[in-house]
Amino acid sequence: MTAGPDVSIAPLRIRTALVIWTVVGALAVAAAGAAAWLIQRIRHDAVVETERRVTRFASGAEAALNRMMIEADLLLADMGEVMVPGSASDVERAERMLRGELRRNLEYQDLVLLDADGRVVAAAREQTARLGLPLSPRFIRETLAQTTPMMSVSPPAVNVATSERAIYFARPVSIGPDRRVLAIAEVPVSIITTILAQSVQIPGLVVTLEHDDGQLLASVPASNAQLGHVLKTPLPAEGLDGQPLHTGGRLDGEPSILSVRPLLYGSLRIAAGIPTVVAIEDWRQDRNVIVMATALFVAMILAAGAATHWQIGRLGRARLELARAKDNMDRALASMADGFLLCDAEDRVIAWNARYLEMFPSLRGVMGVGVYFGDLVEATARALVPDDEQRRNAWREMRWRHHRSGNATFELALHDDSVIHVVERRTPDGGMVSVMRDITLAERELARAKTAAEASNRAKSQFLAAMSHEIRTPLNGVLGMNSLLLKTQLTDLQRSYARTIRTSGKALLALINDILDLSRVEAEKMELVNADFDFRRLVEDVAATVAPRAAEKGLRFGVNVRREVPAVLVGDAPRLRQVLFNLVGNAVKFTDRGSVAVDVACREGDDDRVELSIEVRDTGIGIAAEALPSLFERFRQADSGIARRFGGSGLGLAISRGLIDLMGGRIDVETELGKGSTFRVTVALPRGHATVVTADTGFDAPANTLEGGLDVLVAEDNEVNQSVISAMLAYMGHRCEIASDGLEAVAMVASRRFDLVLMDIQMPNLDGLAATRRIRAMRNGVEDIPIIALTANAMVEDREAYIEAGMSDHVSKPVDTRELSQAIRRAMTLERQT
Repeated sequence: MTAGPDVSIAPLRIRTALVIWTVVGALAVAAAGAAAWLIQRIRHDAVVETERRVTRFASGAEAALNRMMIEADLLLADMGEVMVPGSASDVERAERMLRGELRRNLEYQDLVLLDADGRVVAAAREQTARLGLPLSPRFIRETLAQTTPMMSVSPPAVNVATSERAIYFARPVSIGPDRRVLAIAEVPVSIITTILAQSVQIPGLVVTLEHDDGQLLASVPASNAQLGHVLKTPLPAEGLDGQPLHTGGRLDGEPSILSVRPLLYGSLRIAAGIPTVVAIEDWRQDRNVIVMATALFVAMILAAGAATHWQIGRLGRARLELARAKDNMDRALASMADGFLLCDAEDRVIAWNARYLEMFPSLRGVMGVGVYFGDLVEATARALVPDDEQRRNAWREMRWRHHRSGNATFELALHDDSVIHVVERRTPDGGMVSVMRDITLAERELARAKTAAEASNRAKSQFLAAMSHEIRTPLNGVLGMNSLLLKTQLTDLQRSYARTIRTSGKALLALINDILDLSRVEAEKMELVNADFDFRRLVEDVAATVAPRAAEKGLRFGVNVRREVPAVLVGDAPRLRQVLFNLVGNAVKFTDRGSVAVDVACREGDDDRVELSIEVRDTGIGIAAEALPSLFERFRQADSGIARRFGGSGLGLAISRGLIDLMGGRIDVETELGKGSTFRVTVALPRGHATVVTADTGFDAPANTLEGGLDVLVAEDNEVNQSVISAMLAYMGHRCEIASDGLEAVAMVASRRFDLVLMDIQMPNLDGLAATRRIRAMRNGVEDIPIIALTANAMVEDREAYIEAGMSDHVSKPVDTRELSQAIRRAMTLERQT
């Protein structure tokens, strides 16, 4: 039964499509035909305009040349009177007159009288009288043999004196009853071309002056290679009336529009032409525009036809799509975890979902399309406040107030102690959308997530502490033994190997310290220890550390601390030194040539503070723009490819950013790939008022650091570390005994007198903290013995625990001889003072 309407509609759709595409095709053909006609019309107009141009130009050039040649002919005709035959003084007089005429007629190069043998009788220019004229004897004879004197024009020739091409106008004149000579005017070809061009700028114009046999006398543009030769392309005999011709160009033979006109002197003609390709150049551009516009118009017609066709099909599919859309909306509402209610502008229910009824089960018997929203409010109020009419009225007023506001966010408490978060927004047509979320469940999930995150953070900290201990313990043996090995007699090759091991071990230790620093910053457990410090000395220390590396690479390294920077500031000097060392070290590391410069300036701030500006500039590899957003992220480097040239963990900048943020400052970077970078640290620090005494950072303990040496108890369970620490103490001049665990250490302290205890933390039977507490609890005079922690744990909270347990100081593993010596000196000095 449903197939009947579809079959009846199909032919109608086909007929409609045929009508649409017939109209579209007719319009497209009409547009293409109109474009073709317009293109041909524009081309015809362009050709006609070019024909007019060349005709007008040829006529003007003809008039100019005729005028010049008539003037030359009249001048030559009068030249027979300049001298009397047989008079030597008359030659001088004639030459003076010729020079006078030459000065009055600037277009002439020379005026000459020539006899039948080609000898100069008189000339305006002296060199012509000496060198003669480059005229052929034939031309001289033929011109002198004229019965009726007429002016002849010679082919172009090169003047011997000036090396310039010229045309010679010649006319026979009589200087006596029986003697004829040639009066000649020399005109440079350049003058002829100037007359031909007429100072008119016409693109592509070619003008020629020719003999009737096609010999080229002059041309614009100049064609020296063809000058004096017969042109290859002959002129048609019927083309001498100035009418435009479509023929080959005079110089290149290319298709051209030409106008040819004879001069008054019949053996000469002038031709002006423009290549056809130049004549229709603008037409080509117009043609392309017309074709593109037509194509666009046809495309628009086709698009309109396609849109119309699609729209007809769309109307047929609209009802089916509407049904599908409604079904999809119903499924979407059913899958929502939030309650949903939609009302129209008259507060009548349009749609809802099952979750809404789960939150408000009292509405199951009331809900329906078209139900008034007030009925829902009433049913909900009776369910939530069944016994107290006053409270029920207050609840109704509250619910209606939020609903009528059109933009409300509030919470509803239900019977089961759950809380519903309600968001209501007005739709453009005046309806209302209400979304309800059970935030009680969300709060429970949030609490569970918070607990899990805290547990994860604790696990990470425990993992870092454990890994630090496990790595530092064997690393202490490696570096300690390596340090002792370097103090023995070694060959150069063995010492090189040992130094390589020490460098690699130090790099591993630096990486471990960076990871621990980063974890402290991220966990917000990094605490700054502010004290007076010598800022200039800090900068000098960093520069002194990095300068040798810069010198090895041949870099210019400079430090400039402005005068206004205070000598003493208050802050965490070690952390500031760490940041500055990272930035300067990176600058040297990523610069192969050029310079690295550190510039420190400041300006006054509030509350007796100064704002430091530390700039580290280099001429190194720079940083690509796309790498800048992740530059300060951990384990990220600008050059992170497999074949990267520079090593590193990518933690230095992340730690530096975290430390500067902790100090309330900022780090900025300006960089250009291949040209270098500038890192700028800005941080505000209080002025210091104390005199800072700088410790001797170059202290390296030799043997017998303390006179007579010390009796030291070493509590250490690791045999390798026992050997390392014993050797270090022996090198310092101290005596030591070994306890393998905490219990043995407590017993040995109780049984005999020691000057110092070096206590490991993690030991079997009794750890270092518990052993220290037992020693401090003794009352036999040994409770004040200095105890230094030897710890592979480097977390801040661990170090605080050591001090709280009663330890005097701590030294991190791997143990450095210098650090251990300084810790022993501090502990013994404190013990003697007390």
